[in-house]
Amino acid sequence: MDLLSHDMLNNNQATLSYLELIHSSPGADPRIKELAEKATSQVRTSSVLLDGIRQLSSYCEGTPAQTTPVDLRGTLAQVTRDVSGLFPHKQVTIDTTGLAPNAEVHGGQYVHDIFGHVLMNIVQLDPEDHSKIDVSSVREKHNGSDVWKIEVVSRTATLPQGVDDSLFSGTVPMDVSKMARVSGAVFASSIARAIGGRIGYRVLDPEKNRGCVFEISLKGGDAG
Repeated sequence: MDLLSHDMLNNNQATLSYLELIHSSPGADPRIKELAEKATSQVRTSSVLLDGIRQLSSYCEGTPAQTTPVDLRGTLAQVTRDVSGLFPHKQVTIDTTGLAPNAEVHGGQYVHDIFGHVLMNIVQLDPEDHSKIDVSSVREKHNGSDVWKIEVVSRTATLPQGVDDSLFSGTVPMDVSKMARVSGAVFASSIARAIGGRIGYRVLDPEKNRGCVFEISLKGGDAG
């Protein structure tokens, strides 16, 4: 699996090179350039998902998770830059004013990967040109340990019908037909469980089936 995803990433890189030639061509029709920009975004997000497959492969092989504490605010600042770069045709705003300034969680680089996959998936499924996402946090006790529960909320991104919390909880077998458009968030939930956390999901406005809320629970930075 790791070798296959590596080859596919190489193919994606070649495709991006050809798309870049269209972008840089002074004689290319503006409409063609616009479509090429959207295609570039799709290929880049595909590469992120392929990298997610490689990560999951390492977990399945028993590679130990890196559990060093990381600063949530700093991590989300980096993730915001990364996700915005994947969607140059969109404006992406991630509001972290609701995030506690001292929030630290265990997980090292995996924390970046969790939020990267979730936020990427939200922006992908947001029909608006300006994707606005709110992030807030609250500290809780779970089985005697400190846990940070981080809410990631979009009022406009909507997950496909039939997708519910069970797809991310790991309590039921994965339904591939439902997973297709939310694979980023599914990867994130698998990573979260690998480092002792979890991801929950609910629709923000069930009556209109609009908006989404991801609740990401991770061990506090001073947890054992």
